[in-house]
Amino acid sequence: MMQLTLARARTSICLGQELGRGGEGAVFAIDGQNDRVAKIYSVQPDAGKIQKLTAMTEAASPLLLRIAAWPVDLLTDNRGLVRGFVMPRVIARRDIHELYSPKSRSEAFPETDFRFLVHVGANIARAFAVVHAQGHVLGDVNHGNLLVGPDGTVLLIDCDSFQIGNGAQVFTCDVGVPLFTAPELHGRALRGLIRTANHDRFGLAVLLFHLLYMGRHPFAGRFSGQSDMPIEKAVAEYRFAYGPDRIANGMERPPGTVALETMGRTISDLFVRTFERSGSHGGRPGAEKWIDALEKLESSLRVCSTANWHHYPGELRDCPWCEIETQTGIRLFGQRITVDRATGRIDLATLWRAIAAVPSPGADPALPSERTWRPPQGVVLPSSILKNMRKAISIGLACTGLVACNALSKDGGVLWAVASYGLAVAVWPRISAENRAVAEGGYSAAKAEWESVLSRWKREASLDVFKEKFDSLDKARDELADMPNKRQRGIAKLESERETRQRQRYLDRFRIDRAEIHGIGGGRTSMLASYGIETAADIKKAKIMQIPGFGETLTSELVEWREKHERNFRFNSNEPVDRHEIDVMDQELESQRQNLQSTLRQGSDSLRRLSQEIGAARARLMPLLEKTWTGLKVAEANRNAL
Repeated sequence: MMQLTLARARTSICLGQELGRGGEGAVFAIDGQNDRVAKIYSVQPDAGKIQKLTAMTEAASPLLLRIAAWPVDLLTDNRGLVRGFVMPRVIARRDIHELYSPKSRSEAFPETDFRFLVHVGANIARAFAVVHAQGHVLGDVNHGNLLVGPDGTVLLIDCDSFQIGNGAQVFTCDVGVPLFTAPELHGRALRGLIRTANHDRFGLAVLLFHLLYMGRHPFAGRFSGQSDMPIEKAVAEYRFAYGPDRIANGMERPPGTVALETMGRTISDLFVRTFERSGSHGGRPGAEKWIDALEKLESSLRVCSTANWHHYPGELRDCPWCEIETQTGIRLFGQRITVDRATGRIDLATLWRAIAAVPSPGADPALPSERTWRPPQGVVLPSSILKNMRKAISIGLACTGLVACNALSKDGGVLWAVASYGLAVAVWPRISAENRAVAEGGYSAAKAEWESVLSRWKREASLDVFKEKFDSLDKARDELADMPNKRQRGIAKLESERETRQRQRYLDRFRIDRAEIHGIGGGRTSMLASYGIETAADIKKAKIMQIPGFGETLTSELVEWREKHERNFRFNSNEPVDRHEIDVMDQELESQRQNLQSTLRQGSDSLRRLSQEIGAARARLMPLLEKTWTGLKVAEANRNAL
């Protein structure tokens, strides 16, 4: 193999086997050195590139070498020409984008949960903080220059493309990926452009958003305007699809995604400050802010009571991952399953006897509204006798006037009729609008107070509360007893779906981001991923047609690509149900079983405590019911007396 010389160490090395190849050159092992590799350029670097690499080797520090595959020495050939450089060797790491979505994560990081994602996010921010503290800028931020280890540590690669600060001299980064490039740089030539840490912070936030929000790009969404809105254009126009001003910007996040607020107020505020227009003036949160926020998020995560492999932000009441899994049918975490069967069984019959033996609080006592009501001693109701007498007199006078009208031909008949009607009107009881309003208001207030106390009684003191709890325990008993049958039904379902699932696994091997499909570049691939379409198995014409920017032509290209692979699929009838799928089902059933057992173990104590609480509530609320019912009857009497 080729023999090269280390420029600073003045020692020779021999290249070993080729480890990888990219657009600029290839990476080789170094004979006798397990911790370093050599990057050799296909074309000899020019003087400017050599100056930059020299500055990088001089700037190498323990901190940088801990988080980056940083050049530590140049390599020259036998003519003294620089051919490449030596850097730390990267072992057992995966591309960061393999951690984003459930499908890629199930292969690359099968045992991870959301805690791991948050931990990795904090480490990404730490790597950015180190680079910025040393006076450098990544420039070309994208998920192709970040690798993740099984322990969650991250390593920056392709560092020779970074913008390097060397005193007054700056070696620029002349490339960039539009999906991660700050909006204010869109449309500008990157060659020779001096970038700032504030530009990097935009790319950092895009990386973290992908990580926390299950592989979605923050600017991929549905546009309400007339034209197409590819991600690159949305970025350039500050159209954050998850932000509080998304409606004003004509955007809405894709279906099956979590809201921005899911990660808590601190995290969501950091994203908003990064992606809003004012952030371009230098106000984007620095890496240190993200480190602090992500550490706090990690420490606040709680375990889902339904699926113990779900960890979610402590600010939330309910688990968001359960909701997404229900909506999409996709398992988000914990793809490699280890079922814990050493949890012990319970004696269900004995447990149920203990539950059934708990005495109920007894039938509900009759409420005041169900009994004959009499005013308590000292309570005097207003009398309506006078009002009724005046009404009777008025009616009598009116009748007299009617009789007089029949005698108009007689002398004095008209005068008598007029006088009778006049007296009838004068005698009829009159109530001022103000007094009537006071009476009606008092009655409404008394009725509302009664209904409020009655509602409390039903929630706290009714026998129905006890019955509802007992019925829920009875249901839990039935579900627990049915667990073996439920597993058999699950196995039968998996058996009946063997061919469909084999086809799904086969098509999942063909990823869109690794394929060459006409018209489908990086931006459209990211848009597809933001709508949950990553492999050939995900491609369905109806789903593609609903994605902004994908019409008949692009949809046909994707469908044809899927069909090409599908034609090569052959069902293997001898292949049994995938053991992994059985283990996934078993873990879910085991989690349900443990929850049901826990509920039943606590059942008798819960019922006994509830019975006591109902008794105490009855003693506490019955006098209040009596009082408010009396108040309502008095208010009703006051209203009727007017």
